[in-house]
Parts: sequence; C-alpha cells; structure tokens
Amino acid sequence: MSHNEVKKDKGRLKIYALSDIHLDNDGNKQWFQKLLNYNYANDILILAGDVSDDISLLKETLITLRGLFNQVFFVPGNHELWINRSDCDNSLEKFWQIIDLCDSLNINTRPAKVSSKKNENDVWILPLFSWYRKPEESYKSLYFHKQGDDPNLKIWCDTHYVKWPSFKEQGSAADYFLYLNEKQVPDVFDAPVISFSHFLPRRDLIFSTKDEKNINEMVFKDPYPSFNFSRVAGCSGLEEQIRKFGSIIHIYGHQHRNRHRVVDNILYISHCLGSPMERKYHLVGRDMDGPKLIWE
Repeated sequence: MSHNEVKKDKGRLKIYALSDIHLDNDGNKQWFQKLLNYNYANDILILAGDVSDDISLLKETLITLRGLFNQVFFVPGNHELWINRSDCDNSLEKFWQIIDLCDSLNINTRPAKVSSKKNENDVWILPLFSWYRKPEESYKSLYFHKQGDDPNLKIWCDTHYVKWPSFKEQGSAADYFLYLNEKQVPDVFDAPVISFSHFLPRRDLIFSTKDEKNINEMVFKDPYPSFNFSRVAGCSGLEEQIRKFGSIIHIYGHQHRNRHRVVDNILYISHCLGSPMERKYHLVGRDMDGPKLIWE
C-alpha cells in the first residue's frame, strides 16, 4: 500500500488514542458498547494494539470502529500474535494475516498524512510495528533488575502462545519490525509527526512519576512477584526511530498504566483500557470514559 492522504469530511481535525481494550473480557465488551453512543464520525482513532487474539473478534471490532470513526490507524499488539486460537503456523504469519485484514477493511497500518476539510494543520500519523527485547537478547532491552524474578517467564502467556520463525537476516522479531518501519516511512515528512506503537520505547516510562501515582498503586502488593514486566516491556530501538522520524507525540500501550509525560520535547501518551479490576482500583488511570483526545 502506498502512503495515503486522508481527508476529513468537515470540521476540525481531532485525533484520539486508545489501546489494550481486550474485548475477550466481558467487562470490557460492556465498556466498548457504550463507546458506540458517541459521535466520532469526523474523527480519527489511533488504536495501539491488544484488541483480541481471536481474528474473528478483531475483524468484527475493526469493522465497528471503522464505521464509528472517519479513519482508524492500528498496529497489532502481542495478544494479536498469539496462535493458540489460530490456523497460522507461527506469529509472523499471523502478523501478515492481520495486516492483510486491515488492508481489506481500509484500516491504516502504514504512514498517512491527515488533514481537516480545509487542508489546515496537516499531521502525519506514523504506525510503528514493534516487539520487545529480552535482556539476554540485546542491550537495547528495557530490562531492570527485580529481586526473585523468573527469567523463563513461565507466567507470561506469550511464552506459550507466541511462536516465531527463524529471523535469518534481522536476527529477532524486534529487529524485523524495526526494519519494516524503516522501509515504510516516507522520505520527507512535510507536517508534524505523531507516531504510535504497542510496546514501550523507553525504560523510564515503566515507572510512575510522583504526580502519576495514586494511593491504590502505592499500597497494592505485587500480585506476581516472580514476573518482571521490564523483560517484555519494549525496545529502545523504537525510541531511536521515534526521534529519527521527528515525532512530536508518541502513543503506546501494553503496560496498562497510563502516562502523559514530556521527555526531551516529545509527549508520550499511554491510554489503555486495561481490565475491569484495574479500572476499579484506578491502577490504569482515572479518565477512561473513552478514547483520549491527543490532537485538535
């Protein structure tokens, strides 16, 4: 698919962000149904992965969102690449199955310039494919030490449901997706750039700042002391690409901890739905009434 220019029908250009809606969860399905009561017909949605590993449910959801929004941009998360409920031989095959599905539904998975009807305030939206690096794979992992963690990640579902082929040229899934990003970017960005990925690009985003912490996050005991999220958080190669491509805003998901933070002149935003339990105890964030407006 060539780079597209997406024109809005009327009014101001509004771009919303959302991720990790996990519609296999019944409580999240109820939240999603309420979303359909709002009017986003002239707006654009950035959906940063983790809808479902069920390809049928993913298709149904993307069709619904494509009818709700003027345009939808999407990248697969780790859940989409599980193959336990798939006829695919490996996760890379499923990745391309999802990209083909998005192409057929007019869901954007590649860079596109969007604008209002009056062609004012153009902005590029840049989907970045990604995967995480484990600490034993590369120094570009986002790993930090946690006492007593399990390096085999037995509790982590990806360990059981994600299967990669041999990456002879790129070496790893993370390298493969970074390579795809380099291939699909335009030669020149002639407007501001908003990028997005499923995985985290920086280690410091894992941790809450003093302003981001809430009382529940501070008093809750770690329910999984053997699980170290930083082993599977993301890849610093993403950060290198974000800055190379000139992003002014970067959207991401995966952690289920929402962020709105400027680091070295880039605004990083995470707006995850997470689980009903996480929302009940305000572990994700307090403003989960709908997608987050990130550009107007």
